[in-house]
Amino acid sequence: MSPTTSPRSRSRGSRIRLAAAAISATALLAACGGGEVKAPAGPGGSVGTAPPGPADPTATLRFSFGTDAGKNYDPVTAANQFVNTFLLPVYDRLFDIDAQGKVIPLLAESTQVGADGKTLTLTLRRDVTFHDGAPFDAAAVKANLERAKTAERSSLKGDLAVVTSIDTPDRHTVVLHLAAPTASLPALLADRAGMMISPRALDNPDLDLMPVGTGPYKVVEDQPGAMIVYERYDGYWNKSAVANAAKRIELRVQLNPETRLRAVEAGEDDATLINIDQYAAAAATGKHQVLVQHGTGALLVYLNMARNPALAKPEVRAALSAAIDREGISRSILGGQCIVSPQIFPGGYWAAAPNLSANASAFDVTAAKQKLADAGFPNGFAMSMTVVNGAPYSTVAEAIASQFEQIGVKVDLQIAEPAQVIAAFTGQKSADSYVGLWPGAVDPARTVASLYLPTGTFNPGAAQDPEIVRLAGEGLAAPDDTTRAGVYQRLSARAVDQHVHLPICSAPSVIMASAKVRGLSSTISGTPDLRAVEITRG
Repeated sequence: MSPTTSPRSRSRGSRIRLAAAAISATALLAACGGGEVKAPAGPGGSVGTAPPGPADPTATLRFSFGTDAGKNYDPVTAANQFVNTFLLPVYDRLFDIDAQGKVIPLLAESTQVGADGKTLTLTLRRDVTFHDGAPFDAAAVKANLERAKTAERSSLKGDLAVVTSIDTPDRHTVVLHLAAPTASLPALLADRAGMMISPRALDNPDLDLMPVGTGPYKVVEDQPGAMIVYERYDGYWNKSAVANAAKRIELRVQLNPETRLRAVEAGEDDATLINIDQYAAAAATGKHQVLVQHGTGALLVYLNMARNPALAKPEVRAALSAAIDREGISRSILGGQCIVSPQIFPGGYWAAAPNLSANASAFDVTAAKQKLADAGFPNGFAMSMTVVNGAPYSTVAEAIASQFEQIGVKVDLQIAEPAQVIAAFTGQKSADSYVGLWPGAVDPARTVASLYLPTGTFNPGAAQDPEIVRLAGEGLAAPDDTTRAGVYQRLSARAVDQHVHLPICSAPSVIMASAKVRGLSSTISGTPDLRAVEITRG
């Protein structure tokens, strides 16, 4: 997600020179003993001070966000990776995820795994109703899961592929029959696959704009691309959790990051998700909270490894990786807030490879040139790169393009609107690479499926590494968390070894909020969570 104010394409010459110069200067300061990039607190960690005082339960929370999420708020058909910000207030899920990534009960009170690992029995809450008055029961769960599995436009088929059939022995029990044992399914049911839509609304023609769930808020107004308005649902089953939460939420779409920051400064908005490079400016005001939460997100160069023959070679991708000055980019462009890493998962997360070589993220132009020559490209090659028209992502892309050109790789950099960029890379598949943010996911299985498997949205060339495919299957079928951790750690190490995409750094979510906001955080998958936010009086 990177905001912009108008569609345009521009040349990069002067900007590249400035970015490269800034990185060189930062690297020099580092060599002379300058400040170090801070280590993350680990997934779920945050920095900020909650304001004291009583909450105003009649208040309105005004939150601005840098994407309209494709103007589609149907959990099943939505494809935008940032849509959960719009969905969490209205759609409860079967499970939730805590700050450490642990699955905890929500609409499903408890679970039982069959002796052979091929059934997962859910016991449902009995005191839940949908916003339209429909009861939440086993029939509703079955209807939702079957729609997610079979709907033509469903983006969740992969999450539920292991589910072969669904039984409902009584109103409050659901039995999922599985093709194989899997420990990942509950976590996936804590994401969009487990979001429950009223069965009465499944055929609504405006379901994509007017969600109907069981969550603490219901949608009362939608202005596509501009604002969606929620009001607290008086029939919510867990009233104590939201007793003092804001009565109304105005989730405003504002693409320009500077405009969002200034709106919070001026008191026009109460909070916003800001870009990593705005951290210092937000903190400098001295009057606002700046909440930093390290989840499972990463900034990376996504690659279409089938479109360009050069990129199909791991040796070429290794050369590109060595040409990236990750630490320089983090220091000079991202304020040191993005933690340098060559792997998609953040350090300290249970799926991250724990013992990567220091050379895995080393910046070495000489070695990069040699790797390129050894791969059969002594004179380099040409590749295209796309990025959204907004800082810091366009600045990062310009710096990377400059670094690639230092080893003889000529980059055709296309800077455009977010919708155009995503369409070019994932839809039209006309770009060799895309510089952007992976916001994270509730479970590594989702990250692996999206980025590394041949059916993944962000693997448009359908490239596949047999070892990664094998490990992905093992990770889904692993019977317990300890086994899963070992599998995904090996998978992450393999992705680094083969340079399947080029992670730059582990990116936190950064939220700027007024001194009156309390209870605002981000989920482990980088989603601002507005469900229980309070506005203090005074």
